[in-house]
Amino acid sequence: MQALKNNLTSEVFWLRLVFMLLSLLLVEIAASILVLLVIAQFLYRLFNESSHLTILEFSNSLGRFILHSYRFLSYQTEDKPFPFNDWPEAQDTPKAED
Repeated sequence: MQALKNNLTSEVFWLRLVFMLLSLLLVEIAASILVLLVIAQFLYRLFNESSHLTILEFSNSLGRFILHSYRFLSYQTEDKPFPFNDWPEAQDTPKAED
């Protein structure tokens, strides 16, 4: 019962809720953008023999942003995602020919 009372009166607890709601909104927008990137990459690949490198890199970093956001939302980390930290860089991106 003491934890409930402490949390209800804690400014940090309610401030995290604000960050969580904003992160949830941004991750939903990012997921919609990722769907568009998947479609764009598919269409590009339909007419070309390789993937579009810019789409590969941006979708990779967008996926890392979504992962970081979900980790923050599920209390796995206290590190806030973008825009409160740097945008994640793409890692292990396959080459355009893959």
